[in-house]
Amino acid sequence: MQKSYKLSLLLSSLLLSTAINAFDFEVSVGVHDFMVSDIKNDVPADGISSGTSNTLGVNAAIYLRHKTKNAIRFLAKAEAFLDRDKDHLDPDHIPVWFDFLLDIEGPIYAINEKNAFKWYILMDNKQNTVSCIEREVRQHLGVGYEYKNGGFRFDFNLYAGFYYIELDDDTPSARGYTRQDTDDGEASNVVEFEAAYDFKKNWLLYGNIKRYAANTGMEKLEDNVEVRLTYSGSDFLVDGSTLNFKVKYTQYDFDRFYRADIGVPILPFDNDTLIQAYVTLPINF
Repeated sequence: MQKSYKLSLLLSSLLLSTAINAFDFEVSVGVHDFMVSDIKNDVPADGISSGTSNTLGVNAAIYLRHKTKNAIRFLAKAEAFLDRDKDHLDPDHIPVWFDFLLDIEGPIYAINEKNAFKWYILMDNKQNTVSCIEREVRQHLGVGYEYKNGGFRFDFNLYAGFYYIELDDDTPSARGYTRQDTDDGEASNVVEFEAAYDFKKNWLLYGNIKRYAANTGMEKLEDNVEVRLTYSGSDFLVDGSTLNFKVKYTQYDFDRFYRADIGVPILPFDNDTLIQAYVTLPINF
């Protein structure tokens, strides 16, 4: 029995070591500004000033990457943001929020070296933002076309899946809404345009545009626009590290929450922008 137990421990250790070595690990640290613009002071009781809110903070993340022999790529990210919340768009906000991502892609058919079709699994989740997003969950499967030519890449992708959003109820309550008014989930689709360009040695420019829409009536749910500039020279910190500047703009469509008997939107804004500078570092086990 003791020999069997020791053998099980050895096999478990070997399997765990193999699993860890199969992935590339990275961590990141950075600073950010979480901006909310076009705020309207249409309900004085909510205590929110009109204009633009800027919330500064620091952030950290861990990334897991892997590529199989048959060209399936795997990316998982868990990111935490610590904010200096001074504008209190959510009056009972705990100044820590999270962003999670699972992104898997693989080949369907390669026409030639430059043109190919691919499949995707895209799942992401953010929680407790300054902009009153209590929880957002998006889970989609997709197919797409990819064009590559030298350092340039362009993708056009279509997804189908599920979209769920829940707003923190404190600010809506001050505006006359109830907790039952603050969430919505439905079958959805996504149209995505993505491009990347190695415009100079060690420099990469990346852009991504997504529109989330309801399957019923094709009503817009959300728009995302992201631009990122990455420097990955071997002379920066340690080999494999990168310096990144990112801007991600999100516009939400909150019209589906509107109640005519209340007469004002559920929130006095409908957007947020994450402006971020961060460094990634490889971790070797």
